Amino acid sequence: MSQMNRIFSGGLFLVSVLVFFVATGSHSVEAKTPTYTISPSTKPIDKTFSTYSTYNSYTKNYYTLRSYLEKLEKTKGGKLILKKGTYTITNVLYVPSNVTIQFSDGVKIVKGTNTHTSKVKASTSIFQLIRPSRAYKKGVYGKFEGEKNIRFIGKGNVTMDLKYMSGSIAIIMGHNQNVVVDNIHFTNMYGGHFIELDASKNVTIKNSSFKKSKQIVGHDKEAINLDTPDHSTKGWSQAWSKFDRQANDTVLIENNTFSGLDRAVGTHKYSHKKLHNKVTLRHNKISGMRSDAIRVMNWSNAKIENNTISLSATAKTNTSMRGILVSGAKNPTFQNNTFRNIPRPMQFIVWKNSGAGTTIEINNTLSAVNKKALANNRVYNASENFIRITNNGYGNYSNGEFVYFK
Repeated sequence: MSQMNRIFSGGLFLVSVLVFFVATGSHSVEAKTPTYTISPSTKPIDKTFSTYSTYNSYTKNYYTLRSYLEKLEKTKGGKLILKKGTYTITNVLYVPSNVTIQFSDGVKIVKGTNTHTSKVKASTSIFQLIRPSRAYKKGVYGKFEGEKNIRFIGKGNVTMDLKYMSGSIAIIMGHNQNVVVDNIHFTNMYGGHFIELDASKNVTIKNSSFKKSKQIVGHDKEAINLDTPDHSTKGWSQAWSKFDRQANDTVLIENNTFSGLDRAVGTHKYSHKKLHNKVTLRHNKISGMRSDAIRVMNWSNAKIENNTISLSATAKTNTSMRGILVSGAKNPTFQNNTFRNIPRPMQFIVWKNSGAGTTIEINNTLSAVNKKALANNRVYNASENFIRITNNGYGNYSNGEFVYFK
């Protein structure tokens, strides 16, 4: 064979090998993330945790889950499956990117309120969505730069019980992207929230229930709180945030049940010109709220549709009870909701922060299309068969506009 033919044949061989590798995907080796399965009796994967003086029968579940989450940070993600049983979590668990926590049927996550060691106190939160290695650093994340692709998935009957611990929160997310909470039953809240949702994008909370809270008079607390990390409002305390007042973007709250609470979903403090964008509440059932069921505050392009909101028949004469109370809304689409035994189904008012935070007033901007959609809601056994809209300044409810239901 001539030298030219050998070169040509060798070239064909190399091209054939390259085509084979590309076709079979063998040109690169993708690292597979691990799956771990644990039970309440599982010991920490890092055995050094078991030697800590603070490791005891009350903190052991915390240390076990902590050890596996730290392992999953090192592997750049993976899945942690919890088998049936009760897991008492005394201190906060930090969740890194690309992690799915799957709860088997019969799992109970219980907020431990006492570590039974003087060296460390129980935390008020259970999960925070930040990688363990950065949890104790200051000013780590702003905008949506934090952890991504985190899922809490319940299989069957799965409970997160806050045990009425004062100020406790089940899940704190901030500066995150692509978060899913699916089929988790939250219960027994007191002075905190079940989910604190700040500065996050593409969040879905679905097929879950939020039930039972103790009331703190004068301080309405939301099951799901949408907030901004803002020093001035004092509504966010995680030091790893840059406190850049970033609002949420694209949040879906769907097919959930809320009962026996102050408020189902809402915002109670706002940051100037920082609007939560594309918040959607759809196909939720809300009953037995002690205050306005949904509190919209600085939301743009929000959709609230096909929800059922009801109070007891005896509450219908209390006009301070509203199904949806709205301030600072831009282009809202609120339609096809059903209100039962609600004194005032919906009201739009001018608002300003009381106490901490900016006092620049926020009002509502509704187009003719927005108002037409409002008429598509349904009301039964209410004191008012219309929606109130006033934009005359804070505390001024005169010369309002009424949108009547069809």
